[in-house]
Amino acid sequence: MVAVQKSIVINRPIDEVYRYATDPKHWYQWYSGLSEPRNLSGQGEAGTTMDLDIHMFGMQLPVIVAVTENSRTGSGYTWKGLIKGSIDSLQSWTYTPEGTATRIDYAEEYELPKSLMSKLADKLIIKKVMNNAMEQSLKNLKDICETTELRTN
Repeated sequence: MVAVQKSIVINRPIDEVYRYATDPKHWYQWYSGLSEPRNLSGQGEAGTTMDLDIHMFGMQLPVIVAVTENSRTGSGYTWKGLIKGSIDSLQSWTYTPEGTATRIDYAEEYELPKSLMSKLADKLIIKKVMNNAMEQSLKNLKDICETTELRTN
């Protein structure tokens, strides 16, 4: 199991960032290497499921995402999802207000299947690539949230 943790502060109110970031129809716009959802059932609430492809290491890796939690927690929000398929992982996102800005804390624990690990011999390289992809995703989300009119429908 490999773990990745990242944080970022976005200069936009929490409700706007949260609504945009947790809507699966928008994920491909900011999440590095992610396809548009297929077979989407739900709108991001707990119980929502979808098929996605993650483009990584020169491969297209199909996964199924199930939202397991999407709720208000005090003055912030928590989103959790279970990813199954070519990559199995558990993602957790917390959204916390920081004045008029939003702090996002992201954590993921993932496991790559042995068939993929045999093609990618060095676990440290894999972790670095995953870290870089998540860092880029958070930067993309920040750029979109801070510079555009967010569509949340």
